[in-house]
Amino acid sequence: MPRASDILILLTYITIAAVAAIGFEFFGLMPTLNAWMMGAIVFVVAGMAHSAAARGQERRALESEIHELKAANLALAEEFEAAQSRIDEIADELRAESVERDNALVHEVKVLEDLVRRVGPADAQARADMPTAAASASRTDIDTVREALAANRVDLYLQPVVTLPQRRTAFYESYTRLRDATGRILAPGAFMAAAEEAGLMTEVDNLLLFRCVQIVRRLTGQDRKVAIFCNVSLNSLADETFFPEFLDFIRQNKDLSGSLIFEISQQAFEERDAIAARNMARMADFGFRFSIDQIHHVELDLTEMERAGVRFAKIGGRRLLDAIDNYESIAGYEAGAIATEDMAGLFGRHGIELIVDKIEDEATVVEVLEMDVAYGQGHLFGEPRPVRDDVLETARDSGKGTGRDADSNVIQMTA
Repeated sequence: MPRASDILILLTYITIAAVAAIGFEFFGLMPTLNAWMMGAIVFVVAGMAHSAAARGQERRALESEIHELKAANLALAEEFEAAQSRIDEIADELRAESVERDNALVHEVKVLEDLVRRVGPADAQARADMPTAAASASRTDIDTVREALAANRVDLYLQPVVTLPQRRTAFYESYTRLRDATGRILAPGAFMAAAEEAGLMTEVDNLLLFRCVQIVRRLTGQDRKVAIFCNVSLNSLADETFFPEFLDFIRQNKDLSGSLIFEISQQAFEERDAIAARNMARMADFGFRFSIDQIHHVELDLTEMERAGVRFAKIGGRRLLDAIDNYESIAGYEAGAIATEDMAGLFGRHGIELIVDKIEDEATVVEVLEMDVAYGQGHLFGEPRPVRDDVLETARDSGKGTGRDADSNVIQMTA
């Protein structure tokens, strides 16, 4: 296309030169030879003028391109400087995170060492006061507990909490179990009794709670779709030596607040002192939620529960149905004042989700569904099963950045 326009311009200049020569000759302004020479001069002058104009246009275009290149170069330099600044910021953040992780790990190890040390040898005077046979049996039991805790033979068992009526897993409740050196599971009642007799109940509760949170942290990894209930005892909540350290630990792990729910029994909640209540409030400030379980009486103070950060209440299926059938007052409402289908709504108005647990048969499910309850738990939906060690290892590796779905890991429990 440019070649065609150049040819057209050339023909135009030739035409102008020819017309000029013919005009000079026709009007007798000069002889024929001179007229055609003048036409040639006109052609040359027109060509030179066109050439000068074209060069000027090219020069302006070149200057414009140079200006754009300078602007692009300047913008590129600014972007490079911004990128370098961001890289420096990321490097500083990574260094700070590394230092924080190292400090957190050191603190965590120190807390564990202190807890294990506190579950140390039983008091010599206390043992001396026992009958010989009883002291020997108790020593064996508590020594087994100490050794299991020190060797980190703490297993996590998970039981699903499902949505109703879909029966899809929404949460898990965790239970901690100890193993002796032979791999035998220590019955909770047995090792708790040994710890109680040795005066170490608080220390054992603290260590089990700490281990539970550690395992849940590894298990959830980077995926927080399924929350896990972790039991906390009144002994731990009221321990002024242990709990400040535990609060510091969960503050450093407050990103777990969406996937970790602390569970306390109804009796412990109602008997908690000012120290335990303050510690619960501080945990709630970090974003952690609470659940009340082992509910024996249904005369609940929902307002106080809501104020304390309780967001879940677990009532046994049979206990709740008996309360309705026996016309007991529930949460301050006289018998019959609450419609069956509004039972879950009563709790919901205080920001508390009602979970009916201990569901063992389909008949109970049918009755629970009439109360419009959203969640159920019990052996009918799944028994507590241990999380395999290889799943925990996979979850730990996933938490380091592999991006694997930890929710799929959670459900891979030993059959």
